[in-house]
Amino acid sequence: MTPSLKVVAAPPAELLPVFAALYGADADELAWMTNALEAAWVAVNGAGEALGAVGLRQSPAHGAELMGGAVYGPEQRAVAAALAQVAREAGGRVYAFANEGLLPRAALDAAGYLEVGAYRMLAGPTPTPAAEAPAGVRLLPLADVPDVATRLDAMSTYEDRIGHHRVVAAAAEEGAGGFDDRLSLIALNDSGEGVGICRAAPEDLYARIDAPGVRPDYRHTGLRAALLLGVCALVRARGLEHVSLESWGDTPEELAHDLGLGLDVELEDPICAAG
Repeated sequence: MTPSLKVVAAPPAELLPVFAALYGADADELAWMTNALEAAWVAVNGAGEALGAVGLRQSPAHGAELMGGAVYGPEQRAVAAALAQVAREAGGRVYAFANEGLLPRAALDAAGYLEVGAYRMLAGPTPTPAAEAPAGVRLLPLADVPDVATRLDAMSTYEDRIGHHRVVAAAAEEGAGGFDDRLSLIALNDSGEGVGICRAAPEDLYARIDAPGVRPDYRHTGLRAALLLGVCALVRARGLEHVSLESWGDTPEELAHDLGLGLDVELEDPICAAG
């Protein structure tokens, strides 16, 4: 830590002005972010200027996510490393997305974080292969399953993956996140439980797809491929010839599958963890 730099604890709400500068958004638009933080810190220089801020948001299976970062400039790496170190010491098991504009990879390395996964966006022509759902599982348009509890069951299949957070009822409402329930599929087992989901949102010239969520006890089956390719078929029928596919914490095997469909990695941010 540079001699004039101090990292001090702060109420999460006090991070809003710094977050607005970091994310290039109005403070009001970021209130949801600070409201989710359980602890927060601000880095200030000798003149009392804020050079960065971070907070911890609880993760269902991986401790807490480090959110925020350091303001771009000559001291960014040192500031980011100091913030990451303080958060690690206070939070124990924490992880962060390495991003050159917020928390550079070199700063996380310096604070003792190790790469454990990645956020990726793949893109390319809408895949054309098909895959069958495993025995005992039905794939239905999400629009045909309005029950919020069943939707939440399906959406919770992401929660053990690093980079994901506990789902809330609002996320299961029709149209949440811009996703189209008629372009999205939910997987139900013989008991009517939601065991998988894949959602898509139409954009101007392509479809934005979330990588499928599959309950752990179904991951050895072909359910993930069936969900993804089933959604791609719906997307093609809508006349959308290109897709982007976002994933958080997918396995190397899942990445290889998606690359094998003709998609290419357009963006990748490593996920680094400590504790």
